[in-house]
Amino acid sequence: MKIPALPVIWVVASLFGIVAGPFNTLESMSLGARVIFWPLSVAAGILIGAAIRIFVRRKLGLRRFRYEAPTLAGLSALVLTVPLYLLVLLLAAKPNFRGFEIFHMAGYILGLSMAGSTLRHWMAPQQGHPRRAQEASVAAAEKEARRDVKAASKGALSSPTPRLLYRLEPDLRAPLIRLAVNDHYVDVVTEAGQTSLLIRLADAIAETEGTSGLQVHRSHWVARDAVRGLRKEKGRVFLQMADGEEVPVSRTYQPQVESARFRAPGADGMAAQ
Repeated sequence: MKIPALPVIWVVASLFGIVAGPFNTLESMSLGARVIFWPLSVAAGILIGAAIRIFVRRKLGLRRFRYEAPTLAGLSALVLTVPLYLLVLLLAAKPNFRGFEIFHMAGYILGLSMAGSTLRHWMAPQQGHPRRAQEASVAAAEKEARRDVKAASKGALSSPTPRLLYRLEPDLRAPLIRLAVNDHYVDVVTEAGQTSLLIRLADAIAETEGTSGLQVHRSHWVARDAVRGLRKEKGRVFLQMADGEEVPVSRTYQPQVESARFRAPGADGMAAQ
């Protein structure tokens, strides 16, 4: 079940601002003004924080909670403190700020961001099995995979079904298209749909045996037969996949991709067999 962390953060932080009235807003703003000011301010802060989070992940490459959360909190405090301080000064009927109040604001934003990251981490969305159910299914998945391997060795199957598929719901067990890191999870995309698993990418790749594929980025793996084309733009390489998405190829893996001889859309022999 996907739990909406951001609405919870918005509601809790807004109620705290309205009731507690930090930064002198309890004395300098009426209840009606606080009811308008704090939900709008918190919503704006969440939106800006989301943009900062994207920057932290994509540009700084920080995805682990212990690195991402404090970096996000620090940048949020740096970006949001002065605008919030000036906004309170502007809207307060009787502003009574002392010089060090701005540091209180910075601390408040820092703490709120850390609390939000912790809550989001704790309520991390998962589209597949819940955590315990997924862990409990690993043994059964391996048992079914061993059965497939044994059947394949006897000639009953042309190739074993990847063990990774047995971690998925039965209606999603179809040929693999790609894997992608998503926070603490790995998005598994098959021809039947997409779900997320709480697993490391390296472990997921190790369970794709039976499907010819290659890792093209530290966060991406693709099945060879699911590649529909290759695109280059300003020195960067992208693989166009059967599900319509484009997967970036990092410089580290470009030689491997080039040796696979993927073709541009419309060319013969798009994917190497």
